[in-house]
Amino acid sequence: TFLYEKSLRTVEKMWSSMLARNCAIFPRLGLMSVPHRAAGLSPRLAAPVTTSVQEEQAKFWQKNAQMKRPMSPHLTIYKPQLTSMLSITHRATGAALTGGMYLFAMHMLVFPAFGWDFTMAINMIKGWELPWAAIVSAKWLLAWPVAYHTLNGFRHMAWDLGYGFNISTLYKSGWIVFLSSFLVADLMVFLL
Repeated sequence: TFLYEKSLRTVEKMWSSMLARNCAIFPRLGLMSVPHRAAGLSPRLAAPVTTSVQEEQAKFWQKNAQMKRPMSPHLTIYKPQLTSMLSITHRATGAALTGGMYLFAMHMLVFPAFGWDFTMAINMIKGWELPWAAIVSAKWLLAWPVAYHTLNGFRHMAWDLGYGFNISTLYKSGWIVFLSSFLVADLMVFLL
């Protein structure tokens, strides 16, 4: 414990002198005087607390209610913009693709222990004899997030290189990515 106390005192002295040097400007500004020892960490320098946190929060919400302010920030008070919607969609497709990959990986790891494998799952789905429209819709629902996230990823890589930050370019590239993601998803569904 002696070594611990000695190292604690050394660290305290080091912080104390560093804070005193860095806070030396305060007396010149007339803000406060910081003694060399304890360097502003003393409870004597702290302002007394007159109200509780709950009272301050109650006053804040009461004032907002009187002024009829909406709770902010909130999505309902903002006009949806293409850039924000594309950003939200990019995050959502990324999360969905990640979750889907984890589920698929767990399926491939766990199900063989129970006698299931990938070919059995495919044969089971074929055994359902789903109509052509249901199969195409399911394939499209899997293909579109991949297409959109990939194309928007190329857009993000262009931003990383410093291109495409003009407002007109942002909107043009956003529409190009959004519309071409449908075309790429359609190509994936019918060619794969």
